Amino acid sequence: MLSLAQKYSPVLSTPFGRAGYREIAPCDALKPYIRCFWTEKQTAQNILVIPDTCMDIVFRVGGNIEASDFFCTLDECSFYSANGGSELFGVRFYAWTAQLFSRRDFTENGGRAFCVEDFFDGAIELRSLISSAKNFEERAASAERWLIARLENIRVSNDLLNAVDLIIESSGRAKIADICSHTAVSARQIERIFNQNMGVSPKCFSGLVRYQLLWREIALHGDFNVLDAVEKYGYSDQSHLLNDFRRRHLMTPKQALEYAKKRG
Repeated sequence: MLSLAQKYSPVLSTPFGRAGYREIAPCDALKPYIRCFWTEKQTAQNILVIPDTCMDIVFRVGGNIEASDFFCTLDECSFYSANGGSELFGVRFYAWTAQLFSRRDFTENGGRAFCVEDFFDGAIELRSLISSAKNFEERAASAERWLIARLENIRVSNDLLNAVDLIIESSGRAKIADICSHTAVSARQIERIFNQNMGVSPKCFSGLVRYQLLWREIALHGDFNVLDAVEKYGYSDQSHLLNDFRRRHLMTPKQALEYAKKRG
């Protein structure tokens, strides 16, 4: 599982950073499961939240704001976060790991927000730990201990991990037939495995991985060439790539890069 986290590092709409946002990497024991712990002090300006192929437990903390929490499953398209004027603390899972810590599967629950207690046993304890912590570092340490205590009870699906590995290795180009051949699992069973663990189909997840890798290349590679990307990521032509990116990101690659740099 660690190899997946090492191969694939999804990025936000602001990969160069933004005011008020910080991340802490998890300890080695949690690196296969947790992308990061994060905090953000919300401002008057809403932030573009893009499909990062992750799921988050999010707490509103600090000040005089009554603590509340929610669990966000996989999003397929971007949206602008509503400003709440509060401080947030989050635990960011990879798409294939959140269900390992949950007491229910994610069937048909993609792209939604839920009460943390609906999916995670011990959520009340976690909320109490986060609320009593004095700062971001203490919150991250408390969440880390809470997660480590649950590691011995997780049950990993090798079929899911093998499928995810192929999707990442293929830059999101793997077809259902390729996944079935690679995992020796039927198409119907692969669909069920992805729906239970991610709340989306393998085709949907493949599209999200392709988008994320494309965005990462646009943002972090100074020599990005759209025609090369068309071939690399399996688009039919330049218009197909641009339309798919705009559908996911709500803006063109040029606009997305300007947005990221402006807030970096």
